[in-house]
Amino acid sequence: MTATALPFAPLWLATILLTLVVAIRAAIPRRRARPIRLKVLGRALMPARMLRSASGRLDIAAFLFATMIATSVLGWALVSADWWALRIAALVGPVPATIPGWIAAPLATLLLFLAYEFAYWFYHMLSHRIAWLWAFHKVHHSAESLSLLTNFRVHPVDTIVFYNFAAFVTGVIGGLVAPFCGPSGPWVVGNANLLVFVSSILLSYLQHSHLWISWPGRLGRWLMSPAAHQLHHSIDPRHHDRNFGSTVALFDWLGGTLLLPTGRRQKLQFGLDNAGRNPHGFTGAVLRPFGEAALAVAPRIPSAAREALQPSAK
Repeated sequence: MTATALPFAPLWLATILLTLVVAIRAAIPRRRARPIRLKVLGRALMPARMLRSASGRLDIAAFLFATMIATSVLGWALVSADWWALRIAALVGPVPATIPGWIAAPLATLLLFLAYEFAYWFYHMLSHRIAWLWAFHKVHHSAESLSLLTNFRVHPVDTIVFYNFAAFVTGVIGGLVAPFCGPSGPWVVGNANLLVFVSSILLSYLQHSHLWISWPGRLGRWLMSPAAHQLHHSIDPRHHDRNFGSTVALFDWLGGTLLLPTGRRQKLQFGLDNAGRNPHGFTGAVLRPFGEAALAVAPRIPSAAREALQPSAK
């Protein structure tokens, strides 16, 4: 039984292209009578200010890194979800009866999807509350504007820790479910859980777009709208430590961290107040987090070394 629920496996590039189709539809006004020109549509999806800024250029660099290097060279999960699943299933052992295949496959798909979403929510919350994790995660939050490429603006250490945590959580759930499902496994696309793949197309990348797509009602308590994630990136203290979920808002709702956006677009400012000097350059975005993490783990570092590791003022 494949327990892997991590997205963007062999078909991750397809999710971006399909998301672009969804974004185009979202960017076109519903009651527009005349066809929209491609140039105007391009500006709506990717405003020039995002591409010309240092923050936007880092998003592009992170996207190219993920496209050309990360997905082909780096293995983010040191111990895979399948490894965990096999060992947990062995501990559970044989069960008296298995679930019929027509129930087992969709049930396993749903449970592994929720396991991945819980892993995302829980790890994301920890990355805001544990100092050494925040040192790496803050690179993502240093984005001063949001675009479809901001999803790739993640420090490699942040990605490695998350993928291993997600592999553990989904592997444990997969191992618990597998004995009851028999030969039936979850539905997958490539190596990705079907529901994770679909939610990635419809929501994951749109979460970081500048399009205000809001579900303030009951739907907003189940699914994380792009507007809700924009609140998460806001520098307004009222929005801090809110909306940690990926595409499901359920765990934020249960955990008391959900903040529903308004139907009308809210004026928000993104970035960090203490981002330090050149947060969008190689030193600020790649090297400095190691120093900040070292300070968080070993606060008694000598003062001379501490000054060298601390972020410089803007």
